[in-house]
Amino acid sequence: MSRTLGILLMLVGSVLAQQLPPSKPPPYTTPPTFPEGQQRMPPDTKAPPPQELSTAQVGQHIQEKLRTEPALSNTDVRVKVDDSSVILSGIVDTNRQHDLALRIAKSYAGERQIVDKIQIRQQS
Repeated sequence: MSRTLGILLMLVGSVLAQQLPPSKPPPYTTPPTFPEGQQRMPPDTKAPPPQELSTAQVGQHIQEKLRTEPALSNTDVRVKVDDSSVILSGIVDTNRQHDLALRIAKSYAGERQIVDKIQIRQQS
């Protein structure tokens, strides 16, 4: 009985499908991705290489960021930069301030080595 019912439903479905009007294409067309005649992909573009900062610029950027960083407002961190290194010296109150000063210097140092001479005040 259920087999006969299944066959009957399939027949009814196929009859109904034949009675549906054929589907029409949409009333618009999709524009081509590339203009006519262009058969290839556009060339890849590369970002320009990063410009290296001069020794003076590195020193200025680091000193400015150290000066304007609120977490380092009550500290005395000095910066000396040459072609191969960035030397940080001075005194800070906490390990957090010490680490922050190092991160700031590393962010501008480029290939220069960071020399850490910062002292952390002993809290009593």
